[in-house]
Amino acid sequence: MQYQYVVSAHKASSVLASVSGAFTLPEAMDLVLAKNNRIEVHTLTAATGQLRQVGGWALNGKISTLHFFHPSDRLTGCILVTSEKFQFAVLSWDAAEQRVITESTGEFTEVTGRPTTETKIVAVDPLNRVIAVYAYQGIVHLLPMDSTQDPESAWRKLLRLRGRKRPGSQQQLLGSLSIGSLATSNADTEKWPYLARAPMADGLMIPSYLQTAESNSHGREKGKEVAHAERSSDIYPIMARYIHELKVVDIQFLRGEADELPAFAVLYEDANMQRQVHVYRLGDSQGELQPISEWTSLSLEASAAKLIALPGGNVLVAGDESLSVIGPDRQPFGMSKRASAVTAWTWIDTDSYERLLLADEEGVLSLVVLQYADSRRQQQVQDLFVERLGSTAVASSLSYLDAGCVYVGSHCGDQMLVRLHTQPLPRSVVEGANQRALHMWDETANSAKILAFPLGDADKVDSQTLPNTFVETLELHENLAPLVDMCVVGIGESSNRAADVLITESEAHEDSESAGSVENCRSAGTQPGGNYGSVVSCSGMHNMPGLRVVRNGIGIEQLFSADISGLLGLWSLTVAQPASRNSPAMDIDTDDAQLILLVLSLVDRTLLLGWREPSGEQVDVAEVALPGWRLGEPTLAAGLTNDRRHVVQATSSALVLIDSVGWTVQAEWVPGEIGLTAISAVSVSGDQVAAAIDGSTVIYLEVHQGTLVCVGRRQLDNAVSCIDVHSWHGAAGPATHVAVGMWSVNDVCLLALPDLVTAAPALSLRMPQGLVPSASAIGLTNTGQDSLPRSVLMCTLGNTPYLLAGLGDGRLHQFALSVGADGVIVREHKSIALGSGPLGLTPFVNHGLLNVFASSDHSAVLFADKHQTAHSDTRISDSSQRISKLMYANVDVLGIKRMAPIDSLGLPMSMCLAVGSQMWIGLADPVQRLHIRSYALPRWATPHRIAHSPTQGVYAVATIHSLDTGGSLTSTARESAVWEQLALAERNVQQQMKTASQLHNVISATPPAEVGRFTIMDSQGMDVLASVLLLTYEMPESLCAASLKYLQRPAPNAGATAKAQAAPASLANSNLSESDSTAQMLSGVFVLGTSVVLPGEDDARWGRIIICAWDATQRHMRIMSTFSVVGAVYALVPFRGMLLAAANGQLMLFGWQRRVVGAKANDTTKACDGVMFMEDPDYELVLLCSQQTQITALSISVSGDYIIVGDIMSSASLYRYEEYVIAASSGNWANGQQSGSEAAFAGQIRHRLVPVARDYSGVWTTAVASVPPPLAQNTARLYPNIIDTEAGFLARQNATSYECAFRGVSQERFVVADAYNNIIRMARAEDRAAGDGSGVDSERLYVEARWHLGDMVNVVRQGSLVMDIPDPEFPGFVRPVLVYGTLHGAIGVIASVEDGRLGRVLDRLQINMAHLIPTPGLWDYGQWRGYSSDQRTSQAFGFLDGDLIEQFLDLSPETQQLVFSGGSTQASGEAVAEAEHQMKSEFWASFSRIEAEGDVAVFSQMAVSDIGQREDVSLDYVVRLVESLTRLH
Repeated sequence: MQYQYVVSAHKASSVLASVSGAFTLPEAMDLVLAKNNRIEVHTLTAATGQLRQVGGWALNGKISTLHFFHPSDRLTGCILVTSEKFQFAVLSWDAAEQRVITESTGEFTEVTGRPTTETKIVAVDPLNRVIAVYAYQGIVHLLPMDSTQDPESAWRKLLRLRGRKRPGSQQQLLGSLSIGSLATSNADTEKWPYLARAPMADGLMIPSYLQTAESNSHGREKGKEVAHAERSSDIYPIMARYIHELKVVDIQFLRGEADELPAFAVLYEDANMQRQVHVYRLGDSQGELQPISEWTSLSLEASAAKLIALPGGNVLVAGDESLSVIGPDRQPFGMSKRASAVTAWTWIDTDSYERLLLADEEGVLSLVVLQYADSRRQQQVQDLFVERLGSTAVASSLSYLDAGCVYVGSHCGDQMLVRLHTQPLPRSVVEGANQRALHMWDETANSAKILAFPLGDADKVDSQTLPNTFVETLELHENLAPLVDMCVVGIGESSNRAADVLITESEAHEDSESAGSVENCRSAGTQPGGNYGSVVSCSGMHNMPGLRVVRNGIGIEQLFSADISGLLGLWSLTVAQPASRNSPAMDIDTDDAQLILLVLSLVDRTLLLGWREPSGEQVDVAEVALPGWRLGEPTLAAGLTNDRRHVVQATSSALVLIDSVGWTVQAEWVPGEIGLTAISAVSVSGDQVAAAIDGSTVIYLEVHQGTLVCVGRRQLDNAVSCIDVHSWHGAAGPATHVAVGMWSVNDVCLLALPDLVTAAPALSLRMPQGLVPSASAIGLTNTGQDSLPRSVLMCTLGNTPYLLAGLGDGRLHQFALSVGADGVIVREHKSIALGSGPLGLTPFVNHGLLNVFASSDHSAVLFADKHQTAHSDTRISDSSQRISKLMYANVDVLGIKRMAPIDSLGLPMSMCLAVGSQMWIGLADPVQRLHIRSYALPRWATPHRIAHSPTQGVYAVATIHSLDTGGSLTSTARESAVWEQLALAERNVQQQMKTASQLHNVISATPPAEVGRFTIMDSQGMDVLASVLLLTYEMPESLCAASLKYLQRPAPNAGATAKAQAAPASLANSNLSESDSTAQMLSGVFVLGTSVVLPGEDDARWGRIIICAWDATQRHMRIMSTFSVVGAVYALVPFRGMLLAAANGQLMLFGWQRRVVGAKANDTTKACDGVMFMEDPDYELVLLCSQQTQITALSISVSGDYIIVGDIMSSASLYRYEEYVIAASSGNWANGQQSGSEAAFAGQIRHRLVPVARDYSGVWTTAVASVPPPLAQNTARLYPNIIDTEAGFLARQNATSYECAFRGVSQERFVVADAYNNIIRMARAEDRAAGDGSGVDSERLYVEARWHLGDMVNVVRQGSLVMDIPDPEFPGFVRPVLVYGTLHGAIGVIASVEDGRLGRVLDRLQINMAHLIPTPGLWDYGQWRGYSSDQRTSQAFGFLDGDLIEQFLDLSPETQQLVFSGGSTQASGEAVAEAEHQMKSEFWASFSRIEAEGDVAVFSQMAVSDIGQREDVSLDYVVRLVESLTRLH
């Protein structure tokens, strides 16, 4: 069985909700964010205005609402979280263990209730007495909260429900809400009033509310069933109370007196579309709701949407155009405001409630000041004022923190931390902090190449219209939501990024006889590596739209390059040398300059390049000849001494100490002093030098008072391949050991300084026996020399000393050590494949942290993990005892042989690289696994579609611009000319739509609110090259880059009739088959699909397919052809040199075919600001064939000859492309034979799309993508011939059904994403003869796997985010094949697990993780990942949760062992094993009838198991497997 491994490369970045308060510490100001199913806790540093992340945790449910409340008898507050699946949880912070804990959890469900169509509404009583939840129409769930203030009232007693166990679930959900009493349970013994915890059996920690009398030190029973220990005899259920209002807009509790019962206001919309407010008070008996008679049913503004509780029982109602204050027995009053809907609000003063912040849908932040009457007892609002503060992203949530700092969470733009000022900010501060760069759309800056049409007042909120702003941006966090479309840019398809620092070539030393001359020092082309695996997304909308370039790994920005052949090694030295006019280097007048010296080792000599600093605006790199250097021979190593004034150069003949003042030789050491001849390997670290002489002799030297002193010497048994003398402590202290890599024995030795005695047993670099795959399995050949060490390095990453060894085959061995007085102890040994060539290791500092650069054909950067995830083991009090986890980030440049960091003031974070036959100087990105670069678009220009042309090196972007009401597209003569020229290029318009003159009349009567735009952008700096507006009311729907084959129009046979010669274009075809490899291609073109919806109509009447190309020579965009279709063109995909299009319910195949003899192209050869409307004179876009689909086809994916079509309501359908030859006989075309006109084309090739199979379930698809077939060598691994250790169990069952289950399914597999946040994998059954008894319907698509992702997938693309480096231990068994983007800004990877055994191991691991490792909220994992829609729910199967599985690496070794063994499973006996086999057999036997939900549920609810016993693997094997999976993203 093939599993799909789904993992997030970038978590959802859209903020659904945010709250602030003292959550972690009583004096802290914390910010808690809800991002899809994750919560993040940040702490504000008021002095610096920065947020520091405390942690992030994943919940088993998509978060719907988030509320903060602070009971009066607690030092810190709590968080109330609700999910979209009607669950709730109360979370608090454990200061001792530094993590979030669950204080209460439960559900509010109604079997007969109708869920609300909008989001759930949750309101918390200001006095923390009760919570109201509105999730079902007409029903309010009341959750009483415990308080010790008045124990006589039933509404202030603790509510606890008895525990309810779900069938098949291993967790116990608690339906209780207990707050107040928990704060006093152990207040006398603990400083922090949190829940008491006791250690659980086998090392797991279990909260006190899950402890039972059965829990003991002997372990947990298999079911893990726990009961809730009741603390009170007064138990009240969650109460559901009915209200008359069905369409509720908002609910808020009133701020009344403490002696009053809780009351809440309901804002609703009645049957007459009027907004009104009703108020209910909770009764004394059983929580009955009583309408308050003092509140009159008031009609409010039709757009009233927010209720804000005020003191004295009043309510502020916020609408689109006004603010109104209403209350009991009083007339409402208010004031008008700017017309814009309020999206979020927050209080500034939570004690006086006088200042309120409002954010609207246009991104304007406003301050509302309330003035109360003199009588503070009534708290009556006397007046209110509104002040416009400034512009931010369109807020989905607002949270006031402290010191004027406000967090603006957004779904449509970047998240912002802003500071409010009492005085208007200067213009310089506003432009520097608040304004986003719009350089690529600036008409004045690049008027020669930019076509930027004025769109009226499209920039609705701009700094020009806001002369005064009080908002200063402190932090800006990238947000990819809403991710509408994206393209995956492969390796070598993206050009080098523009440099921010100018580096020019100075006069280089010319030596025509030397192979190391400096040439072509200015980069002018594409870098070899490119942005491998980059994802360019259409993100943002409203006032913060833009393009986001998401790249996995480290990007290097090339600043300087020189062609230098024979480059063997390089080093960078920053010499603290005062300038001297007599210096033979470079002259400079300053006394505090430093010399940057690059030492390049060539085949037969040494080359020196350098420059002095400070260098001003330019950096002049020049070749220098310095005395004292041995330039006539290659350099083995070079380094600075601790005083930074002396240099150590090592060659094969000598070690030389050079004084930088005058560049004179201070000392020299030659191997002849000890009777040896040549130096083979050297390492220099400060004043310490270690060298290998004549292969097997190791010497240790120190720089002492200007001399080189040989301190130690030792003869080894084997030859030395590499050596290192770096210190574990970095610059803080000298090295205490020397690491030596050995030839032939494949070991690394640690020698103690200064005597070079053995400090630890030899560290073997061999893989464990049985894990070395055969050469045929990997597809490589291993000569033996490739697996020997080529580089060793001693360093401390995080808080752990590491010994790293790079092998010749690209594999890295990492040894986590414990270095102390007792010697060196190996704590952990891991191995990972980084490349396929020799691996070089170089330490460097990036942003103050030590990292390691591993140079190879596929280079990477090693760094310590900066954050611990939610499941990190926190029981180790001393952080130094934990092993720092190493992370790997790919480098986007291929073929790096050597690397040297440059310590430069003018070029910080720069490095020197040996790339192929070139030497680079480049800037490195901050070291992290994922980098995001934003490119802003004009405000209110929403990016809708994007495509990339690798041949042209440009992007095509389709945007939708919002216009003000009353704006007109034809307001200028320039736009009118463009509209007329596009109208001229339209074909067959009169037959399918209104004429152009009629359209002009419609435009005059109803101006458009939006306009479409098509733009060509440079892939280097995202500069606009050309842009054009679409027709009025025409919007972009689809876009792709394609290469079209030139098709010849078929000529009629001899004797054909005149009617046959004039065959319509719909019957046209090609005389070139798919196998014709000599056909020329029209490459690098973009195809845009559009739709036109006229005013007063709901559906698109017509659309167009527009073909355009970018002419890099003429620097203009050429529109080559257009084709009108009926309906909207929702999808476009290139297919075999042709084009597939989905227009409403039609699947159409187009070809680029030669025109009919005598036909001429329309005379539209006109240019307008970089856009040329010129149809191709010889070829045109022709419809080759079409096929009716279901309702409306939204997406297309291709797999060979098969075409998958995703329908808006009817799931997916599969079609097959066929070519057939027209027969010579004639007949009736309607009966499947040729007509008279077809007979004239007998013997020629035609095309057709044939329906093959479809899914008959009603799935609302959002995206489809084909899954590439498994590798040939992995096909046999997908069939689980041995289920478990008992091989013959299944053979006794229905073998025919088993054979059908796994061998009766063809290779056409594809993934379908639906509107209910699910992912489904479907497959086509292979063709079988009717009545063969197999029970397989070949015309039906079968569901192989289904899973709930929790976020809507908008786009799925084939590709990968990382370089495909085969892991020798798991060669090609797990392949990343798809990349998806979601509505909330997540980017994920879908990989195929093409090994049935590995899939079962990972499936068992995720089951054990889900059942044994608790998550905040304690929500059921099976319910979270189970398939869910409006029609059905079922358990998930066939998918592997990568986010959960990879958390296994964050557990302590003891906890990993417990999860691996499944707890105490041995006591279950053979009966459990036999029952489990029976479940699997029933599932596999019913594979052909997968819709039988009972069998699927039984299989997916498999209990925890011992992975080692059931799958015959070790814990170390599972750890290495999961570590290999982390490299997929």
